[in-house]
Amino acid sequence: MASALQIQQLKWIKHKVSGIMSITLLVVELNSKFYELLKHHESTREWRIYRASSLKEIRHCFGRGVIDVILLNLVEMKRNGIVIQKKIRKLSIPVITINNGKQLSLSIEGMKLGAFDDFLMPLNLDALIEKIFEASKQKKIKATPRFPLINRFQNAMIAATFAEAGEAEMARTFLPKDKNVK
Repeated sequence: MASALQIQQLKWIKHKVSGIMSITLLVVELNSKFYELLKHHESTREWRIYRASSLKEIRHCFGRGVIDVILLNLVEMKRNGIVIQKKIRKLSIPVITINNGKQLSLSIEGMKLGAFDDFLMPLNLDALIEKIFEASKQKKIKATPRFPLINRFQNAMIAATFAEAGEAEMARTFLPKDKNVK
């Protein structure tokens, strides 16, 4: 259960990050320590939080919708947390690990596996929440769809066909609207 000080900190954070995009967070831990703490912040509608403690539960959470950030508690999960991180690594979802000073080798291994960031206990809750939003922003930037290469080639060929037929204006409509191209 969250203390009065932690609830006060969450109210301040709620005010600080109001208006920021909505994200979905998956907290992977055995007990509900971080889940309950972060759940108080969910009421502001900036994020939705799911909790899982096994690969089966993680798969179930992925079935519910898109996960933007994963918070992985290595203090509790220990080596199983690294196994989970290896399994979800190919999904390109930012992972933030939480650990203590006794298991630094797990933190190092997690960073080698591509963890977005690593926090040591005791941690600064404000910094953790800021990193969660930062990781979500970075994921959304990476996930921005680009115009597929095949479509660019098709448009170039169509433009060339119109240009050969003397329809320069029509050909320009199929070319990219790039400021560098004249």
